[in-house]
Amino acid sequence: MTGLALASGSVLLGTVLAAVAALATDHPAPSAQIRLPDQRLCTYVGPQPRQSEFDTLLSYDCGDGLGIQGAVTVDGTQMILDRERRASFRQDPGIRLETVRFLIAEIRLADGTLCRHAGDGATLAFDGKRLNYTCGRSIGLIGDLAVGAGGVFEVEKANLSGTSLVSSEVVTIHRLGAVSR
Repeated sequence: MTGLALASGSVLLGTVLAAVAALATDHPAPSAQIRLPDQRLCTYVGPQPRQSEFDTLLSYDCGDGLGIQGAVTVDGTQMILDRERRASFRQDPGIRLETVRFLIAEIRLADGTLCRHAGDGATLAFDGKRLNYTCGRSIGLIGDLAVGAGGVFEVEKANLSGTSLVSSEVVTIHRLGAVSR
């Protein structure tokens, strides 16, 4: 009877582990937050744009009823987006749309690792992918950022030993944008 109970327990444990693994792969990566140069933190609103108080459709909510309209574009280490700004109250109490291009100076990965822009000059490259961000002495981010569906941003995280690439993996970004003050 003990052997039967042990075998049943193993089957049950295997079933539970398989269910947990399935749940982990069924949940998409969380969307990233974007920090604007004016320090506003913008959060993805979901697959359906949300209507703002000014009857515009927002893809990211930046607080105060304002946000980012449409898609966010990444060009190398630059981010391009259309953000809402309050218009001058003397002229028009509404909003105006402003296309903003700024350096993605800081990236916080989903695991909490903080990475900063490595600069525009000469730097290391691995397999044709430039080291764009450093995250301490032995970790860096290489290549281009990937903008995925659902507000998810990903990047290749490299483990380094001096000037050699030890390993790399694609990881999810938690927050990216201007440097926090």
